[in-house]
Amino acid sequence: MLSGLMLAGTTPATAQTVADYQALRNKVDELQRRLDTVQRALTAKEPRETPPVMVVASPPATGTAAQQQQGPSDPLPRPAGAPSVLAQGGPSALPAGYGFRIGETNFRISGFIKGDLIFSRYGDGDTATNPLGRELSLPQSIPVGGRRSAILADASAKQSRIAFQTATPIGEKSLTTLIEADFQVAPAVSGGERALNPYTLGLRRAVAGYGGFAVGQDWSNFQYVAALPETADFVGVTDGTVLVRQMLLRYSHPVGDGWTISTSIENPETVSAMAGAPALADNDDDSVPDLTGQLLWAAKGASLSLTGLFRSMRVDPANGRPAVTAQGYGVSLAGIAPLSTGKGDDIRFMMTGGRGLGRYVGANVAADAIYDTANDRLVPVPLLAGFAGVRHFWIGTLRSTWMGSFQRIWNPATASPLSTRQVWDTAVNLFVSPLPRLDLGVELRVSHRELVNGASGMLERLHFTVKQGF
Repeated sequence: MLSGLMLAGTTPATAQTVADYQALRNKVDELQRRLDTVQRALTAKEPRETPPVMVVASPPATGTAAQQQQGPSDPLPRPAGAPSVLAQGGPSALPAGYGFRIGETNFRISGFIKGDLIFSRYGDGDTATNPLGRELSLPQSIPVGGRRSAILADASAKQSRIAFQTATPIGEKSLTTLIEADFQVAPAVSGGERALNPYTLGLRRAVAGYGGFAVGQDWSNFQYVAALPETADFVGVTDGTVLVRQMLLRYSHPVGDGWTISTSIENPETVSAMAGAPALADNDDDSVPDLTGQLLWAAKGASLSLTGLFRSMRVDPANGRPAVTAQGYGVSLAGIAPLSTGKGDDIRFMMTGGRGLGRYVGANVAADAIYDTANDRLVPVPLLAGFAGVRHFWIGTLRSTWMGSFQRIWNPATASPLSTRQVWDTAVNLFVSPLPRLDLGVELRVSHRELVNGASGMLERLHFTVKQGF
């Protein structure tokens, strides 16, 4: 009976507490609904903040097909004058992903995974095991004076690339950094293809910038990287393009109406050959940095670059004689010209000439200079090189590029008859991008090399590639 009285006494209080709780909960829910309504109204009126975006690759092509593939313009700056992370490629290679921010610093990780299947056939001799010339267009590696080789197959993912960028506001400007690496730095180790296919990660670029200054390892200011055509090959037009990455200090300054001027001091290195010998040697005897200057105009997908180079070459023969010096110089004109097809078609080109430019052009086909032992002097080697590429969009992202390149070398009389006199290369490809930043391509290539003594060699190559950018 006592338990019953106690229960009867507490029941009304309990019921009252539950009712009060339910009423309070209903009021809280109603208040939350009103806050949600206000928040949605404010969000609809204010633009949504966009996180930092990765840099655009090469200057964008015009036309609807290219525009559909490109992401928004990139507010994340690069070191002054630095070319983009993806120096070449089709519209799907232009990243539209977002980075992230920690404190005041914007970060971006980008790059691509690239797989290649290459079938090569040499017309005048076979190659050694695992040469770089089996993985990319390298004209000086073409054999001469031998028998026609069998069809050689090579496959790897060593051309995959990764880059890391930052931008930190300091005052009205940004302190920027860029570090980039890939695995295409050396042939595979002996026996590397038997099981594990190991490759060495190697530095491509590491550059920091503030305002108009940049310092670090980057593409030479003498090279206009944006003009490189889309290709399955690592470079595509190696024979005829300036191709150097090295330590430099660069200053770039816009001068209005799409014009930019830049100048740099860069790491010197003389590559010479002894009189009568074809082998090239690094000397590391230079004492004066290489000097470059560039005048660049860019507007509405078109661009034109005029660059100049001056260098003082030095070789110490280490035979009791004093070091010998010689001056080298060069001029390069390159650019991109959109075609009025409305599809994003364009023409890309470069023409380079001078004396003592060997290591700057074509991955060092020619020596910078020949050391004339009889007269104890250093003779600069003149050369002329160039390339042109035409890209055409067939439909949607289906596109093709035809490219041709050459290099002509005027070796002095003291040069070896086994030195290269000229090389040329032509290729045509077909690419499609079925998914964002995914490129599938096939490329057919024919290359030719000729020596001073008239001996020559040919290369025929079929190249399949798949590249997924991120």
